[in-house]
Amino acid sequence: MRLILTFTFFLLTSFCVGQFAVVHDKDSLLNVREDGSKNSNVIDRLGKGQLVYCFESKGNWTNIDYTIDNNERNGYIYKNRYRLISSFPAFTISAQTTTSITLKKDAIVVTLRQCNFDKDKHTFTYVAKYPKQIEFIDNQRYWGTDGGMPNTEFENIRIDIGAQTILVPKSALKGLYEPNLNSAKVNYDAATDTLYIQTENGDGAGGYFVIWKIEKGVYKDRLVVYGF
Repeated sequence: MRLILTFTFFLLTSFCVGQFAVVHDKDSLLNVREDGSKNSNVIDRLGKGQLVYCFESKGNWTNIDYTIDNNERNGYIYKNRYRLISSFPAFTISAQTTTSITLKKDAIVVTLRQCNFDKDKHTFTYVAKYPKQIEFIDNQRYWGTDGGMPNTEFENIRIDIGAQTILVPKSALKGLYEPNLNSAKVNYDAATDTLYIQTENGDGAGGYFVIWKIEKGVYKDRLVVYGF
């Protein structure tokens, strides 16, 4: 059943129009509007480099998901005020095992690893009315399962640039379960020296997308979305 759900999730994602993007505006702040119209209320302002997830366009406006202070939000931005992550040069797979994948471009090598989920190393809070359904793991929200016990998690993400090694901090991997390393993509913006690493993960009903941003060798941010 789990394999069927996983296959169904990734089949659906192949038809999903959503893509990660980054705010790329000449002004210091980009207006996010309530609806796809210049007369619509401004509900937020996003700085250059902010990660967003783009859905369908409405004329010259694009519907986006984004996060501010860990709060998920939705709105509209003008269509030429962002740049799709997929527009930056992509890395190619150089090695792969059942628990790791390595992608490379020139002198930059990115390796993602997963491991089995060890429930003894975590704490769980269960839904009051459904004592078998997990509400929080380690006292925080999580992604990857729909209330069930995770099977796998990200072990680490390593970036090698020549002799320099960078590890994405553990805090950037917390709450992200059931990784699908086969979906890993890496893009590089040379103009800002920024790496974007993304994967599609989950067990079906708990499916999600995540992207990490590493700028000038330093982890800056991540964005997690459901993408539907």
